[in-house]
Amino acid sequence: MSAPRRLLLGLWVGLVIGGALALMVRSGAPPLGRELLFWLIACAAGEVLWVRLPVGQATVSMASCFNFTALLVLSARASMPVTALATLIAELVVMRKTPVKALFNAGQTALAVFCARACFDACGGQGANLIDLVSTLQLLPFAVAAAAYYAVNRAAVVVVVAIAQGLSPLESWRRNFGSAYDPLSAGAALSLGALLATHYASIGMIGTLFVALPLVLACDGYRRFTRDAAPKPVESEPDRRAA
Repeated sequence: MSAPRRLLLGLWVGLVIGGALALMVRSGAPPLGRELLFWLIACAAGEVLWVRLPVGQATVSMASCFNFTALLVLSARASMPVTALATLIAELVVMRKTPVKALFNAGQTALAVFCARACFDACGGQGANLIDLVSTLQLLPFAVAAAAYYAVNRAAVVVVVAIAQGLSPLESWRRNFGSAYDPLSAGAALSLGALLATHYASIGMIGTLFVALPLVLACDGYRRFTRDAAPKPVESEPDRRAA
């Protein structure tokens, strides 16, 4: 990697990590309790369901479902550090990523959670009862928040892969997320997150069991798709010369 690209990569990674830290410091530490511990474990468990993307050794996981639920049922002050810490722990311990990659992914997760929550509140979700919003079909806050989470998450990955691999952002996006399957799969996970949030509001923590199997199936489907869509190695022609 050339020196300018290395410098640009460091600037982007530092910007994402620094931005996330600044937002969390400004918000202050949330009060500790059983609820935060539960969402920390749930979000970390979602990270275990991960898929390797075709380019740049990047990954996506089903943690977006639990991250989205956490930002809906918790304040931004609580959901940012919980989702970031869950990502950091899972990527260091389970996925064995380098500390820099784990910190970057934790940072971009916190930024995606913050932006999604801000969009949810701005579209009428602030202070509203989640069950009432769903039952009266006031779905705009959920849809805009999901779009914001998806956009921030994918943009962070697209840019870091583009810099690291020497690609244009458009080519980086096309290779890793350019199929119609990616927004469909992400939409399914985020929809399950919204559903889980309403279950959590009505029946509590036991509601997470309702999304466990669909998430496993979604992860398996994404893994099969990326495997089938990956370019096949070109086989050399057999040597037809006579012995």
